[in-house]
Amino acid sequence: MARTFSIYFALLALCIFLLVLLMLLLTVDINWDELLIRKKTFLISNLLFILVVFPLIGFITGYMFGISLDKKAEKIELSLLELQRGNYEDDYGPLLEKGDFPAIWQGIESMRVRLKEQAILYQKFSNERMKWNNQMKEEVLTQERNRLARELHDSVSQQLFAATMLLSAINQSPDPASETTAKQRLMVEEIINEAQSEMRALLLHLRPIQLEGKSLKIGMQEVLSELTAKLPMNVSWNLQDVHLQKGVEDHIFRIMQEAVSNTLRHAKASTLEVNMMEVDQYLFLKVMDDGKGFNVDDPKAGSYGLTNMKERAAEIGGNIKLVSLPGRGTSIEVKIPLLEDVQKVR
Repeated sequence: MARTFSIYFALLALCIFLLVLLMLLLTVDINWDELLIRKKTFLISNLLFILVVFPLIGFITGYMFGISLDKKAEKIELSLLELQRGNYEDDYGPLLEKGDFPAIWQGIESMRVRLKEQAILYQKFSNERMKWNNQMKEEVLTQERNRLARELHDSVSQQLFAATMLLSAINQSPDPASETTAKQRLMVEEIINEAQSEMRALLLHLRPIQLEGKSLKIGMQEVLSELTAKLPMNVSWNLQDVHLQKGVEDHIFRIMQEAVSNTLRHAKASTLEVNMMEVDQYLFLKVMDDGKGFNVDDPKAGSYGLTNMKERAAEIGGNIKLVSLPGRGTSIEVKIPLLEDVQKVR
């Protein structure tokens, strides 16, 4: 640490002594001509002694006093550095009892106690948050398992049971080449195709709930590319590369998954189109198919996963517009506001 106080006090003392001597010389009437003529060497030497030695004494005295203050200030600086480094265990009570800068040491000690208490609270909060996150994950996983189990039982299981019954009837048919048997074979094929689409839709929900570090565009492209490779369906997409807060992106990703899953399970569509773009501080996500459609006023329409999508959109300040007509397909448009400094990441 620089000897700041020692230099300041040394210079201050020197200036004070010089000022006092100057005032004495100005106020005392000394005839310098007479003094030099008479060669009063003794008096001159005394004056020189006063002019040189006294300021030097003042300089040394101020310097020593400044060194003492420097040492005390250095202790304060080191104590603050220790607090900055996270060392909250040192007790400054003994220094407070010495009487050197009691107000400062009292403030440092109070700060140390406060910071230590805050560090303990932060650690407790982190542990509690981790436990809460783990509990929430377990609860979400349990709910998802139960939902998938119900849907497997209500859809795929019943479809496979119906296909099994039809195959049993075909095997017991006395005339395998009859028209009735041919219709039954077509029905079995249709049921198995529906069950396969249902399973693929359910498997879509088994994908990671979050993007897991990927961008929104890449995550959506992976899902749609997988569908293109596995389904006899024309899947196309046009996705703008937008960057939002992680929680917002996860919600949009899940909405897209839900919309595509609904198309696979219910629409019987041959074409699926997904578009995402930013327009005038809004993000638009649109999922369209050419499937069988449905009546949006039908109470059963809420069972098509639309409720989940609406809730997710509402949680990030957005809304959903649904357009569907029987026999003319379905269009789902999600509109999300891009609030500057809140949602947008640049």
